[in-house]
Amino acid sequence: MINLFKKIIVCLDRTPKDKLLIENACKLSKTAGTEEIIFLNIIKDFNLPDEMSKEFPHLFDRAVEERKAALNKLVKEYFKCSIKTRLIVCQGSLTKEILKKANETKADLIIQGRTIKSNSVLSSRTARRSPCSLLLIPENHRLKTDKIFIPVDFSDYSDLSLKTTLELTKDKKSEIFLQNVINIPSSYRYSGKSYQEFGEIIKSHLQKDLDILIKKVAPKTQQLTPVFTLDKGESVMDMIWDEARRRRVDLIVMGAKGRTAASAIFIGSKAEKMIRINYAIPLLIIRKKGGVAGILETLKEKID
Repeated sequence: MINLFKKIIVCLDRTPKDKLLIENACKLSKTAGTEEIIFLNIIKDFNLPDEMSKEFPHLFDRAVEERKAALNKLVKEYFKCSIKTRLIVCQGSLTKEILKKANETKADLIIQGRTIKSNSVLSSRTARRSPCSLLLIPENHRLKTDKIFIPVDFSDYSDLSLKTTLELTKDKKSEIFLQNVINIPSSYRYSGKSYQEFGEIIKSHLQKDLDILIKKVAPKTQQLTPVFTLDKGESVMDMIWDEARRRRVDLIVMGAKGRTAASAIFIGSKAEKMIRINYAIPLLIIRKKGGVAGILETLKEKID
């Protein structure tokens, strides 16, 4: 088995989401070649006056001990895998500590829970600077991989998303939808074809490219279903989101990409918008490891 996510960080926040996050991490680890899962909880800074800190020097230590005891009990109750686990409780700003621990532990994946229709700031901040892949799971969701949706633009990023998905589901009969949004150039009118006709011509060429891609990856048990959507001037991410909801998929998988080839640490604007509008479907953002040269500079930014 390929170790897709050899080391996983699961962010716990002591809310009801934690139970399912722990169970989902266990389930994912069975197909991801995971060797260790790190459960991370962050205590926000106390910001106490210096006089109070001196008067109560063990305040934080006792808070950590109490937090660790409660979380260890929770993990023991809901984590039913034999994989090695570790619990880290630390103090600081949420995003900064998540990124710092992901970098220090050389994590391959961060798992975060999301409250339905909650503010997406934390998820966006984590995704924007994460040194590894990120899985966002809405509350009350049990992770499934029966129906997976992948936006495809024939870039290296979508190619990586597909390969990762095929590896995660290689022992399952999953249906994988490959969606491509057909963009019609404004100059189509000079072709003598209608908007729809020109769209069909582009679609025929894209279908050939998709057939080549499918043949290249050679799926074993999975069913790859092409989905072509004609761009009618709407937001591309809105169209992808609407199509994913219509097909009632279990998971959306997207590749993250940098603003430039030299800064792979940054997430693409499309993936970031999907984080903002998607509050109901688990989202896996795949990032190539190794593009994190600027992580230390990033951690110096005021991101919380």
